[in-house]
Amino acid sequence: MRFEITRTARNVKYLIFLIAVPVGFYLLWGRQSGEQDGVQISALALVAMAVYAATGGALMAAGGGVADDRAQGWIRQLKVTPLSDAQWLAGRIVLGVLMVLPGVAGVSLAGLLAGHVHLPAGRWAALIGLLLVGSLPFGLLGLFLGLILRGKTAQLGIVVVFFALAVLGGVIGAGALPGVWEKIRQLTPSYGLVQGGNAVIAGHAPTVTQAGVLAVWTVAAGVAVILRWRQSSGA
Repeated sequence: MRFEITRTARNVKYLIFLIAVPVGFYLLWGRQSGEQDGVQISALALVAMAVYAATGGALMAAGGGVADDRAQGWIRQLKVTPLSDAQWLAGRIVLGVLMVLPGVAGVSLAGLLAGHVHLPAGRWAALIGLLLVGSLPFGLLGLFLGLILRGKTAQLGIVVVFFALAVLGGVIGAGALPGVWEKIRQLTPSYGLVQGGNAVIAGHAPTVTQAGVLAVWTVAAGVAVILRWRQSSGA
């Protein structure tokens, strides 16, 4: 686990893409005055950029390392060890969650100091907790991509999936999507996480629908990862 954390933390693309970029975006466009539906606009922007950092961190940390390990033949070595499927999956989930923290912390600090986002301590804790739990489906999705794609193809696939979910989920961009795309948006985990975060900073709990979408994606992605892991004896 320590090796994986160090490897990811030394990845320059990770540091820029998932920490510097969301913090920079927030400092450029998130420090707006005024309110929307009784909530600070700067706080809503904080949620969007924190979701950017959390979902991207989970996808890249969980999936990128697996793709590299497959390319180097390390996965085959793991399969002959006493490591169980559950232990391997748990370790990857923990890694993905840990790698979410730096980006979320950076955006939160920017919101507190530069955006003057004022939230009670309980809401800060609830928001960070939601982001950590809500990053699970993205980490599992990253794992699945890492198990079916190799090397640079995997990195490209992770980036494409990340931006597709970010745009569909309202992490990037604003306003309703045309036609059926708006209905599709509401089924994405990124949308559920953004809307759940907005509810938390407004002092409410996420809705059953928002929690349900995240739960369904988590279960589906977890099952896909386990099935692929068991099938990839020749990875």
